[in-house]
Amino acid sequence: MKLPLVLCGLWLLTSAAWAEQPAKLFYNAQTDFVDMHLTLKTANEPNPRYISVDVVLSPEASARTAVLSEQAMNKPLTLYVNGRQLGTAAVRGVIDTGQLRFFIPRERLVEMMPSLMR
Repeated sequence: MKLPLVLCGLWLLTSAAWAEQPAKLFYNAQTDFVDMHLTLKTANEPNPRYISVDVVLSPEASARTAVLSEQAMNKPLTLYVNGRQLGTAAVRGVIDTGQLRFFIPRERLVEMMPSLMR
């Protein structure tokens, strides 16, 4: 009777070991962002708990983003800015425009602002 329970536990452990870890995309705002705009508030904001950040990437960051997003197609990708994790999403297309939009929770913007302004 205990054998099926052991096999079930082994299957769960094996499944967890095979689960894909997200790819990681790191940006340094000082070197990777050529242009950056924060949108603090808009009239029709669907989620006011987040600040929208639009950036133009440096050529190096743009190339790195395109390669990594192509490798992570249909897989999870975690975005980091200045060492801080912002979120994870599934990649549905190659990010090769040299532009990016991401969102920062309002409460984290205060802590991140000094590193964004350097």
